[in-house]
Amino acid sequence: MIRKTLFPILFFILFSSHVGSPGVVFEGLLGPYRILANINPPDVVPGTAKVTVIIPENPEEVNLKARPVYWSAGLKGTPKADPLFPVEGELGKYEGELWFMESGTSSVQLMMKLGDETFEAVIPVMAVPTAQKEMPLELGIVLAFLAVLLVVLMVTIVASAMSDSIREPGMERTAKSQKRKQIGIVVGTIVMLLILWGGKSWWDAESNQYRNYMFEPLSGTSTIESNPDGNYLQLTVDPLKSTQGRVTRRISFIVPDHGKLMHLFLMRKGDLDVFAHLHPERLDTLNFRVKLPPLPSGDYHVFADITRYTGFAETIVSELTIPESGNFSLVSHEPVILGRDDSYTFSNPVSDKLVTLDGDIMICGKPGIKTELPGGYSAVWETETGKFEAGKLYNLDFALFDPEGEPASLEPYLGMMGHAVVLKHDGTVYIHLHPTGNYSMGSQQMLLERFKSGKIGFIDIPQSLSFQDSIDQVVAFLDHLPDNERDSLLMGDMVHNNWENPEHEEHSMVSFPYAFPEKGNYRIWIQVKIDGEIVNGAFDVEVE
Repeated sequence: MIRKTLFPILFFILFSSHVGSPGVVFEGLLGPYRILANINPPDVVPGTAKVTVIIPENPEEVNLKARPVYWSAGLKGTPKADPLFPVEGELGKYEGELWFMESGTSSVQLMMKLGDETFEAVIPVMAVPTAQKEMPLELGIVLAFLAVLLVVLMVTIVASAMSDSIREPGMERTAKSQKRKQIGIVVGTIVMLLILWGGKSWWDAESNQYRNYMFEPLSGTSTIESNPDGNYLQLTVDPLKSTQGRVTRRISFIVPDHGKLMHLFLMRKGDLDVFAHLHPERLDTLNFRVKLPPLPSGDYHVFADITRYTGFAETIVSELTIPESGNFSLVSHEPVILGRDDSYTFSNPVSDKLVTLDGDIMICGKPGIKTELPGGYSAVWETETGKFEAGKLYNLDFALFDPEGEPASLEPYLGMMGHAVVLKHDGTVYIHLHPTGNYSMGSQQMLLERFKSGKIGFIDIPQSLSFQDSIDQVVAFLDHLPDNERDSLLMGDMVHNNWENPEHEEHSMVSFPYAFPEKGNYRIWIQVKIDGEIVNGAFDVEVE
């Protein structure tokens, strides 16, 4: 029987894993209003995060504030909230900056005051240092000039203190006082050089300590294992990186995300014409294995999303080469039986051509980009211009149709009405999206319970092996549930942004809020479940 204390783990519906896309997007309710929030955490900690909140209804007399709240510090160790100010010329948009002083699982608490009522929302944020800033050349020149000036002044002061300052007023300088001054210059210079050497040693030590303190993504080694029943991918996590930071970063402390310990994505490099979403099982603390679908040979990106019980989510990065030889081939005429939640798809190679809209395809009065899906289904990406800007918040809206052109009947897939993966063509940006954003709902709930309990620090941490064993029991329990029961459990009271949307009453829509982090060419895969089948589709976009 599963322990009662483990049932909160069933609600860890976490999805903030990413590579090169640090922003956190939240779409949900804040009091009576649906808001869209984007938080760009600092790449250097301590540092400032930019918070943007959009309230489409643009209510009057709204007072918005925000503050960072850490899992380890709780509400008692949180500073006062800072105001978010309206953006001139953009109705319903508010912005502000927050200081993040430590790294780790954190959150931004949004507070809205309407009259005498105050409403709150907590958005999980992974605040970790990922960069070390270089000093601008202009600033370095100015500081070097000031340093030389200060050294000269200090040497002059020391020399004067040993000669002119002890000479009686009106007395002429003597050879003895001049010698004292020369000795003072030597002593002052030596003292200042020692101070500068000590300062540089201290600065280098701090720099090295910060460099060791910087967040490093987990890496792994992916290999292929051939068995009589098929070919398997085995992912081995680098043990050196898995122990960086606090004890809770060990792989033993991962928890289910959408009912799975790991979500692994494979994309063939270059053409990006092959995509797979798999869910490996745990062999031991550092090794995971999953059966491979019939994929063609080539070099593949491997991204594996995991989440820890503190709510900290990250991505393991690896690579896989599928060979092409006479005695090894994944592509086979024999059907490959995968896990019920695993899927793969083949699509057209990526193109450098600009995205063009089809004027004959209109969704709610807007032109769209259409792609055919397996099984005769189709998807249309609703977009007014087909042009996107880096750093700007968008709702990526997709309409799904059945083979007869009627709205497709969507079903939950792992507790969500849709999944999306965004990958920049060169592999430097990767993100796993869902209709409610890319924040962690499970982490949000755990943070709220943590704050309510008043606990602080890293206390009550379970033993790693017993925790790992208990989690495996939870995963086994979820795997044996029928789809409808499991999806109902995973979804909880979640409300997706495409449900009961009056603008799309005649369409089956799934929408993903997102802000592209940088310009470039991207491919977006969407995943939905229709009539019990997982259906995948690929779209391309150029971000300016």
